[in-house]
Amino acid sequence: MQFIQIRSFDNYIEANMVLGMLQENGINCHLKDENTITIDPLLSPAIGGMKLMVYESQAERAKEILTEAEKEYVSTIPCSKCGEKKLIVKEFIDKPKNFLAALKSQLLMGQTTPVIKYYCCENCGTVYNELPATSN
Repeated sequence: MQFIQIRSFDNYIEANMVLGMLQENGINCHLKDENTITIDPLLSPAIGGMKLMVYESQAERAKEILTEAEKEYVSTIPCSKCGEKKLIVKEFIDKPKNFLAALKSQLLMGQTTPVIKYYCCENCGTVYNELPATSN
């Protein structure tokens, strides 16, 4: 069986939380380059971060688990504008326009077709590049 990359991380804690969640769901996976990034975080952009590697046959199931977990988490966060807990995740694939743009994307972000993720409130339409801060 062959492992494929389904996600990359710059943050050691987030990477291990996701790894643990997948392993609890019976997904055979590991983090590639975890030690390198943990020891020298400045290398992360150069090698593409910590890579979440999953058996090819389990990749789709792993992606479904991660997508569902993110949707569930995002739905618990209130919109900072209207206060409703109706945030959703939206993704946009930013396809490079030419070879140089693809090369730049590959060198800077570790992938040729970057996925831009943002969050939107279904109630008031407010768009966030990052999840709004919550007060406990």
